[in-house]
Amino acid sequence: MKTTLYVLALAGLLSGCTKPAEEPTPPTVKFELKPQTTYQTITGFGGANRMWGTQTLQASDAAKAFETGDGQLGLSLFRVRLSSNKNDWPLIVESIKEANKRNVKVLACPWSPPPALKSNNSDVGGRLLPENYKAFKDYINEYVAYMASKGAKIDAVSIQNEPDWSPSYESCDWTAAEMIAFLKAPGQITGVKVVAPESLNFNAQMTNALLSDADAAARFDVVAGHTYGAGGTATFPTAIQQKKEIWMTEYLLNLNTGNTGTVPWASRSAHDKWLESLDMLTGVHNGMSSNWNAYIWWYLQRYYSFIGDGEQGTTNGEVQKRGYAFSHFSRFVRPGAVRIDVAATANYFLKVTAYKSGNQTIVEIINTNNYPVKNVQFSGLSASSATTYTTTETATLDKKTLTVSGNTLTLDFPVESMTTLVIN
Repeated sequence: MKTTLYVLALAGLLSGCTKPAEEPTPPTVKFELKPQTTYQTITGFGGANRMWGTQTLQASDAAKAFETGDGQLGLSLFRVRLSSNKNDWPLIVESIKEANKRNVKVLACPWSPPPALKSNNSDVGGRLLPENYKAFKDYINEYVAYMASKGAKIDAVSIQNEPDWSPSYESCDWTAAEMIAFLKAPGQITGVKVVAPESLNFNAQMTNALLSDADAAARFDVVAGHTYGAGGTATFPTAIQQKKEIWMTEYLLNLNTGNTGTVPWASRSAHDKWLESLDMLTGVHNGMSSNWNAYIWWYLQRYYSFIGDGEQGTTNGEVQKRGYAFSHFSRFVRPGAVRIDVAATANYFLKVTAYKSGNQTIVEIINTNNYPVKNVQFSGLSASSATTYTTTETATLDKKTLTVSGNTLTLDFPVESMTTLVIN
């Protein structure tokens, strides 16, 4: 064998070819779980109802979205629209009740106050007039009371969706100073958590302005934002100091298929879609690593989302690959779980977070590399049993029961994969 290899190598040299360098053997990848070091408590992971028109989440799809069995997603947060038109309110009552049945928390968000309260008498653009601050608080309270009268519970209400973005659809413009003035104005939003500022890209300047005004900060409970554009992952130590939760309340990825002239979703490859789903999961990982308490995706039912809507080659009501990918967090990291520390040595580009929930430890591992990462050791655990669930481009929540020996587990992670490790 050695002679054969020598001859082949010599032939390569004589022909002017050189043998490519071999990839170095990666170091042993080790993670130590440290449950004594804790971070944020998880409120949940969720998705949004379709906001306009008459299509809304149906009972059969609510079971798939909110329950935690096999083939279900375990979403624990549900975002709905607080319409500026009271005639729209009845349309979403049943969907909210379906969420309530499963102890899912409901966040209601206005895209605009009623036009009569605004500077331009329109639900597109304009500003809420200062003399109508109390009237808008009363309107929000009326919405919450109406839903309650129908048996539909609202848990949290935002003041404004994306106050720092001026699109050509339903919207309202706010500065940080205006939102502070609104919070401090006469009247009070009651019976729900108040969420602010819900900016387009987790605008730190706007958010910190609200937190820095003691009177305004006392009047809202949850710091919220979206991660479009340059927002990325934001940290808000002042919010944590003030014991406010941090929620990411909207983001979407759709391979840019909403843009004119792009290749439609139905024509995109499974590989492209899976790589984008890994981008989504990386966003969740980054948020959890930044002490966010909640992560809410955009529409939970859409061709590019968790449950198909019948468009772009999807089947209406069918749980999709992206939904199963998101369920690694939403189904296994349940409300009340506490993120714990994970110390890494030579982590070889794996993305890892860990959580403690009752007598379970849940570890979420993302391998975005185009090569497998093998012989990864997890230590610092006391396990009676352990199970992994792995999703790749071709596998979905592939379940494997592990052999537990001592306080260390050794695992392999496939190419471009998401794995949940559940330790009992």
